[in-house]
Amino acid sequence: MRKAGALLEALAAGHGPQTVVQLAEATGEPRTTIYRLLSTLQRMGWVEETTRRGHYALGLRLVELGRAAIEQGFERRIALPVLRALRNETGLTVYLTVLRGLRAVCVERMDGREVLTFGLQFGGSLPLHAGAGPNVLLAFSGPAVYERWRERVIARGEAEALTPRTPRSLSTIDALVRNVRHNGYAVSSETNTIGIAAVGAPVPARDGHCLAAVSLSGTPEEILDPRRQSGLIESVRRAAQRVADLSDPRLAPTPHGLEP
Repeated sequence: MRKAGALLEALAAGHGPQTVVQLAEATGEPRTTIYRLLSTLQRMGWVEETTRRGHYALGLRLVELGRAAIEQGFERRIALPVLRALRNETGLTVYLTVLRGLRAVCVERMDGREVLTFGLQFGGSLPLHAGAGPNVLLAFSGPAVYERWRERVIARGEAEALTPRTPRSLSTIDALVRNVRHNGYAVSSETNTIGIAAVGAPVPARDGHCLAAVSLSGTPEEILDPRRQSGLIESVRRAAQRVADLSDPRLAPTPHGLEP
């Protein structure tokens, strides 16, 4: 199961369909093992061979299972009216992301006035150092998550770069996380997608960690405009706290660094 899981993670992390050689390099397993695992996963519908012979991608059955897992998330159901109000208030695209492993997974996306045909999609995921919502999850999901993430980056040598503006060095990302914790929100610009900026805030749990992240995205001109940015930050933080309140009728105490 561990080897199959590593193979599926390699397929999910890759940019497009991958060959046996690429999967063997990504997982550290011999090609004979990769062939055996692919055969098993194909029978289950979790992996498919594409129209390009010898190239493999995640199967539709796995996509269906992933969507079912997303639909079961209580944060999404509770958050929908709040996210819709935030989208209508700002006119920007709204996201709800949650932590899954060491990635930020989009469990809800509501397009704004300008539909973004690129950027994070429903069910998609991003590394925790790339984007406002992911940065919030990295900063507020607790020391254990942050240490696991740092260990992975140290093993790689540097963090994954999605664009030329993605922070890559540990010192840069450590400083970024400290800043997010101090401010109680995150702002990013083109760190995961060129032409997209975002502002995000945590949905706090009673233990001070984060249930999810609420974020707004638009062009850098929209998000970084000094005449508008403070209002967007306040709107996102208010929406995130509202989701937290709805998640816990007892009104969870606000964690340090998240003062309204």
